[in-house]
Amino acid sequence: MAILGSVERRNNCQDFRGGSATAVMGRCEIDLRAAAITAPHEPVLEVFAMWGGIEVRVPPDWTVVSQVDPILGGYDDSTQPPKQESKRFVIRGSVIMGGIEVTN
Repeated sequence: MAILGSVERRNNCQDFRGGSATAVMGRCEIDLRAAAITAPHEPVLEVFAMWGGIEVRVPPDWTVVSQVDPILGGYDDSTQPPKQESKRFVIRGSVIMGGIEVTN
């Protein structure tokens, strides 16, 4: 959670199950590139950004499923789709007058 500030987190869990990120007039940077998903789990990251931003970095073998509602804000999933069947990662939440970006 970042309110009027910023937070940077890295996660290397080998059985990632999900989490949450909230940015209110602040910034959250979440790096999941060292994390892994084990079958049959489908982790969910709950996000909320208001007048702030959230940046999420995921491994290249994850398929990002976006369920984000932007209200006067922006959501950008600039990940490259995996070449073969991959692990699904769900991002769910909303962004109000802010921004959320997902990259590999």
